[in-house]
Amino acid sequence: MPREIRNLLCAAIAAAATTAGAVAVIAHADGDGTRKITGTVDAAPGLGWTVEARTVHGHESAQFRDPVYGSEYDWGMPGFLDLGDTAVALVGVPGGMALDDAHLVGVDADSGRIRWLSPAGDLAGCADSAVDATLVCFTPGWSDEPALVGYDLVTGEITRVPTEWGTFAIAATDDRLYVAEGSVENDDVRVHAGTLLDPDAHFTRAFDMGTGWDDTALPDALDVRHGQGLLTLGTDIAGFDLDTGDETWTAQVDGCSRVQPTLGALVVRVHVECDGLRVTGSDLLDGTGAVIAATDSAAAHSPAFDSPADDTVPVLLGDGAYDRATGDPVWSAPELVSVPREPDEYNANTRLGTVRAVLGDVALLTDHTAHTETGLDLRTGTRLWQNVPERSGTVLGHTEDLVVQSDFTGLWAMDVRTGDLEWDIPFLAVDNDPDALGDGGTLSVRPGDRYVYVSARSIIGLRPL
Repeated sequence: MPREIRNLLCAAIAAAATTAGAVAVIAHADGDGTRKITGTVDAAPGLGWTVEARTVHGHESAQFRDPVYGSEYDWGMPGFLDLGDTAVALVGVPGGMALDDAHLVGVDADSGRIRWLSPAGDLAGCADSAVDATLVCFTPGWSDEPALVGYDLVTGEITRVPTEWGTFAIAATDDRLYVAEGSVENDDVRVHAGTLLDPDAHFTRAFDMGTGWDDTALPDALDVRHGQGLLTLGTDIAGFDLDTGDETWTAQVDGCSRVQPTLGALVVRVHVECDGLRVTGSDLLDGTGAVIAATDSAAAHSPAFDSPADDTVPVLLGDGAYDRATGDPVWSAPELVSVPREPDEYNANTRLGTVRAVLGDVALLTDHTAHTETGLDLRTGTRLWQNVPERSGTVLGHTEDLVVQSDFTGLWAMDVRTGDLEWDIPFLAVDNDPDALGDGGTLSVRPGDRYVYVSARSIIGLRPL
């Protein structure tokens, strides 16, 4: 995503504000207030609660946004962060370059009660997970007083830690904060690890790499969730040890190529020519940066979820599966590649990857040419089932066996091992305003078959009847 030179931080962040009446809990005979959604099967979750952006914020045009992308620019990305018992979303008024009058709102993920509402103007971005029960964000590095800004998940209380850094990316684990900062245009970059109050307590490491500001993609520049640190800036990528910060390897991505970190400190590198964005192959890099598997297949995969059960589940490249430890080929399957039904001079060599999600030891595939949806056993390459679906949506979440998809009409869940439809929730059965939920959103799957879904205008909590 393009990143432009940032504006100065102009709004002082005030103390947290608390509100209580912004949630509409739907009454029902059930003791917990869950309402059965009209027309749904008994297996479908009911509607537990609804939170509207305009009610939380107070402005009729307010909308929810993903905190990861910050409020300094309005990227138009509905979303929230599932941080344990608290769901956190940005809420503000779109219309200009920035998200105006922006606040972070903390919502009790089980009841929908508003826990807190805190000012969040001109944030450049936030980590996608909490550290020490605090969501950490950062202000633009170009501001007069750059800072890391922490939000207590229980109270919304703000802790502001001034820095002299030009921060451009941030990430967190349960007990450690990672901050990437420096001048990317001068190949003068550092990664720090520490806490909010002492952000370089564990280490500071310099990296001789960089790019133009326009090529600095957030939040993908810094990854710490796949067994190693990964810093990606333009055509430069570097792996580093999460405990010490020591650089473990470096590599390059050519042209418009991209990298996809995966379980086991592995990286899939997809080679893409900028002219026509033609894929020329993919390879697999291990934790030392060595290429352990490669394919020249023009089919590349971009799963919405890459959640293998463990490191014995192979990695998918092109039409084949490769061992995560050795890179040895395990099996191949034609279902992994979509080919044109009627090749001609324009599409004869077109090959598209079909993997939409890796869930445990099953891959969900969609072939838009053949109009099929398939479940594939990742350990053997065996086809488990194949359907001709009535509709195709975006994969938003999953439990152990259910995958939840969405389009502008609603949410539906399918058993990934059988292909059977388990439940379907039309948005109009939840809210008769067609714009309330169907404008694209994100979903969190919570323990006990509970779900939180957020669109630009509303957040809803779904739970068993």
